[in-house]
Amino acid sequence: MKKISLQAEQIMTTNDFPVHNEQVLKIYFKIAKANPELLPVTPVIHKSLGLSVLGEKVQNFFEKNSELEYIMCDGSHKTTALTLTDNPINAMLLESDNDIKEFKALIDSGEIFSFACSDSIKEILKDKAEHFAEAEFFQTVKSKTDRMVDEKVIPQYMIDFYKKIKLT
Repeated sequence: MKKISLQAEQIMTTNDFPVHNEQVLKIYFKIAKANPELLPVTPVIHKSLGLSVLGEKVQNFFEKNSELEYIMCDGSHKTTALTLTDNPINAMLLESDNDIKEFKALIDSGEIFSFACSDSIKEILKDKAEHFAEAEFFQTVKSKTDRMVDEKVIPQYMIDFYKKIKLT
């Protein structure tokens, strides 16, 4: 298990749109603006472990997006808030089932809040494959955030902040 710092363009996210809980997004946004290091790490899997399992459409998406390297396991609200505030995404690279076990142990210490995934890399990738098989399109954390801004499905103050930092 290794901690890495990523940009929003490097992570493929789920196709849930927009994020499910605006209140959670508001909390994460406030924290991300003030002190992003307080936010828990985001679990990711490198594409080399699962691209072949995820299907041809997903493989094509990765090929068309050369910066894209990782598949997010959990953390859509958090990564959206970090992207809206122009912060890197602190991630934990999961490379084995033992890494998942260690990651889940971080719940007990309060370093992460939850982990809504299976106990094995194989099962996580199987779940992702099923999720993506039903998808009409795919998104990076960046493209999903941009879409939420463009479609104005998040609070206006977040949109204004994001647009302001993009200009600087």
